[in-house]
Amino acid sequence: MTQSFNRQLKEAAEVSISEAEEICFSGLLEARGLYDAAAQAEYLDPLSGDFFDPFLFKDMLLTCEIIAESLLNQEKIIVYGDYDCDGLTATAIVVRLLRKLNTGADIKYLIPDRLEDGYGLSNKTVNSLITEKPDLVITVDCGINDHQEIERLMQAGIKVIVTDHHQPDNAQVNPALTVLNPQLADSGYPFTGLSGAGVAFKLAQALVLYLENDEIDLSPALCLAAVGTVADSMPLESENRILVALALSVFREKASLGLRLITEKINNSAKLDVSFFSFSIGPRLNAAGRMGNLTPAITLLLSDKTEEVENALAELEELNEQRKELEQDIFSEAITQIEQMPLAEKQNIIIIADKEWHPGIIGIVSSRLVERYTVPVITFAGSEKGLQGSARSVGDFDILAAIDSASEYTVTYGGHLQAAGVTVKPENYSMFRQCLLDYASANPIKKSDIEEFQYQYILPHCILTEHLAKTLVMLEPYGQKNDRPSFVLENLKIEQWRTVGQGKHVSLTLRLEDDRLVSAIAFNAQEFSRLFRQNDLVNLLVYINWQEWNNRFSMQLQILDWVVPASGNLIWQDCARVENTFQLDNQQIDNLLNMYGLDKKQFEISNEQIIAVTRYIQQYVADLEGGFNITLLARAIAREMKIFINPFILTRILSMLEEIEFIESDQIDKSNRRVIINNDSNQRKSIQDTETWQNLNAQELMLNVKR
Repeated sequence: MTQSFNRQLKEAAEVSISEAEEICFSGLLEARGLYDAAAQAEYLDPLSGDFFDPFLFKDMLLTCEIIAESLLNQEKIIVYGDYDCDGLTATAIVVRLLRKLNTGADIKYLIPDRLEDGYGLSNKTVNSLITEKPDLVITVDCGINDHQEIERLMQAGIKVIVTDHHQPDNAQVNPALTVLNPQLADSGYPFTGLSGAGVAFKLAQALVLYLENDEIDLSPALCLAAVGTVADSMPLESENRILVALALSVFREKASLGLRLITEKINNSAKLDVSFFSFSIGPRLNAAGRMGNLTPAITLLLSDKTEEVENALAELEELNEQRKELEQDIFSEAITQIEQMPLAEKQNIIIIADKEWHPGIIGIVSSRLVERYTVPVITFAGSEKGLQGSARSVGDFDILAAIDSASEYTVTYGGHLQAAGVTVKPENYSMFRQCLLDYASANPIKKSDIEEFQYQYILPHCILTEHLAKTLVMLEPYGQKNDRPSFVLENLKIEQWRTVGQGKHVSLTLRLEDDRLVSAIAFNAQEFSRLFRQNDLVNLLVYINWQEWNNRFSMQLQILDWVVPASGNLIWQDCARVENTFQLDNQQIDNLLNMYGLDKKQFEISNEQIIAVTRYIQQYVADLEGGFNITLLARAIAREMKIFINPFILTRILSMLEEIEFIESDQIDKSNRRVIINNDSNQRKSIQDTETWQNLNAQELMLNVKR
């Protein structure tokens, strides 16, 4: 299907750029399951979309009745939240609304301490609630599976309403008076993807309607819900897409004071997008919970006093800096631990632990390790209950199912496909870890290379225009289940490039086939300078961004991946095909040479080449552990070590180094491998004792190779 679509694009571009752009855009919509004109129109105009009726929740009417009665009777109401961004924004939505109704009721909130109390209701926090003697407790972003704790509150004469979005344990019925959770099979609500803040917003909508209060503007609640939705990585489809799009359109004017001030301080762009929620606001609010000081975060969201908010923001910035420093320390220690592991213990899943690590930081460390190693990660820290772990997944690997396979070794666990939390006793850690390693080995992740991305559109250069970049903006807001589209651009010439961001990123100027120049940025691409030079040709996988800088908009490519373009040399152009042919009959190299018309000299291996590869691996082992493209690595070694080498020769040398136990290696996919140095091996065989050397030497391919 993709090949047919790419052919359509190419043919249309030869006739009309506008027609090719239209085909491209239609293909993107269809890839999102939008085939008819009405569905496409609705998708492209989320600002005109309609929210679902909040009273579709089967318990919503009763919930409003209970809250309205409590307000009327001026009762004491406690909103019980959660310490992450979703829980904090959900808490703020409900507390701000109840206080605005101004009935004389006593409105308070309680948020558990991440480090001391953990997630949800606990015996400790239930005791605190009972001591406070509220008439009504409303949970937000938690409570769905806290059956015993809710039962205790109810027995103490406290009414309980649960609002949550986490997966319920269907084996039990929640004892609360009412439950608002779109995940319930009988919730009655047509969209299951709401965040905790999203459910709180639906409650706010319903309560305003129920009380027939036309004076309350729900725009601040909308903005809070959008931040919680994005920060909690909920799918940006259906109602969530409408919610976030509307919030972005009014955020600077209508958000609560704290959100407006934080926006003024750290974002001077004319255009806000979801990345601001996920990379700027979310981490700052989460830092408060991670560092065990929630006061500045909740003050920022609840206060309408400028001085209070500014002080909270300053304190939040300080906490975030402390979080960054602590995170970097743990991240570095984790990498050191991982580098010492044998390959079998990290090629499918990584599980690490240190009782001295900060339990509030391990979640974000797991996320960073996933980015680095592209495998699921569980990072454990010490806690009063044992070893507390935070798990993050990648691709479609179900991390919760993996943990469930080792449930007999856990104290408690919960979460979903992409993220989970788990606690194990120290004495059970090794058994839990081995069980997870076995599960991941039996259910390995399929890695993707550039040809296998979701959007494999090979874009003709003539279609790459500012008009296309502006048109793609119509697909925003991007997020979970509404990914930013990516495109393959072939045979781009590197006109100029330089490192930026203290050497972490690469800024490029690329020349198109029609001689136009386009700017591009490659984030966290330190290895780029080893792989490419000025005037090189490169195939890129990119996002096409329409960005604003100093009140001026322009197109910029964001580089996601790269490969060397096809060349006239089959060994470079299709090394996978050469390798497959060689493996079919590796005793008869002459057959391969004759089949493809290759020169035997391109297969000869020298002692100098083996030394060069060995030195390169030693120097850049940290990069190679995350995986590499064999063609790019051969090119990098040839350039840096100034020696002739190609993918075939490199593959043979890697095999020899693995056979003498200098390295461990595995094949990720048809073009990519992973390598680590084997630090445990003291006694290594000679290169000449390896099966690979002996096979190649018998075919007269080994040149002056010494023991």
